Amino acid sequence: MRYLNIVILFAFLAGCSSIQFTTEEVKKELQQEKIGTSHFIKIGDNTLHYLEDGRGEPMILLHGWLCWGAYWKKIIPQVRARYHIYAPDLLGHGISDKPLDKNCSYGTDAQVDRILAFMDSLSIKKAYLVGHSMGGEIAAKITLKAPHRVKGLVLICAAGMEETPKLLPGYIKFGRALHIEGLAADMMDEGMIRRHVPGLMFYKENPMPDEFVKDIMMSNLKSKDDRKAMAKVTREGLFQSFLDKRCGEIKTPTLIISATYDRVVHPSMGERYHSLIANSKFVLIDKAAHMVPWEQADQVAANIIQFCR
Repeated sequence: MRYLNIVILFAFLAGCSSIQFTTEEVKKELQQEKIGTSHFIKIGDNTLHYLEDGRGEPMILLHGWLCWGAYWKKIIPQVRARYHIYAPDLLGHGISDKPLDKNCSYGTDAQVDRILAFMDSLSIKKAYLVGHSMGGEIAAKITLKAPHRVKGLVLICAAGMEETPKLLPGYIKFGRALHIEGLAADMMDEGMIRRHVPGLMFYKENPMPDEFVKDIMMSNLKSKDDRKAMAKVTREGLFQSFLDKRCGEIKTPTLIISATYDRVVHPSMGERYHSLIANSKFVLIDKAAHMVPWEQADQVAANIIQFCR
């Protein structure tokens, strides 16, 4: 039974569902959310979707593993009065393209290059970068590669530290060792999400919202190719490279936010980022886990605004 639970859990981590949405249906849902205007832009051989909203200095919001730009729906309404918001769906996520070509990488280094090309295409010379989880790792890597393009860096429960995968719950580490991404992608349904995700991603006092489940299904579960893409993203983009030896090079002002009950990126990893980045501030948010931008959106947004002033 324990093994079965592992397989079911990793089915979520591959991000799948039996319910299907067309891209047009997803676009209509996004329009109703009123969290920005949907746009599509060609980056190299692929097309990225992004949300745009607000006014002021540019701020790019980078979502985490198997999420999408609309993941920031609780944050965007609170920051758009001060900043010009861009929230892209990373390649392989949301309603951006999801190529399965072996020559197309979903590694975080490749995603860095795409976001820099995204900035070039939109004539964004310099922006605040806000990244959650895998998006935090990508944001940190952008800052290392092109520090002149980053006015301020915000890392929220950011991946990228070498100890992060070692601190995952034991059953998750075992499941990862089985390399079951493809099998998990084929198994997932809404019931599995509802049974097995809250204890990993949310603090026990914060029920997982129905709209969070719906977003998972809309963003990455529209077809069989979506499932294959999610397995590929999982293999190539998660815990594959680390920044411990390079973070000392970051001179950009940096805000690091961790959540007390995060079981995916332990809060000690935020403290490690803080110890390595000289010009940084560390904030620990209580009564939240890995989905702190949903669980404590007001606190996250307030810290972002205060830091980026």
